[in-house]
Amino acid sequence: MTTRDDLYRLVDQLRPETLDEAAAALRQYTSVDSGEPPYPASVGMLTEAPADLSTHVDDYLAEGFGR
Repeated sequence: MTTRDDLYRLVDQLRPETLDEAAAALRQYTSVDSGEPPYPASVGMLTEAPADLSTHVDDYLAEGFGR
């Protein structure tokens, strides 16, 4: 019988590039509904972006934001 500890050990051994696939495979076995819509993987990519990015997007783009 597989225990949670067995699964934790497997998760610890996952290669970083396979995390999305592994999470999707496990998600089908969970019954917890967060009540939030599923977001694309790109959400949260700009965690280190300036706080006023959306307000001054044109200014940042003119300065070459992201280069």
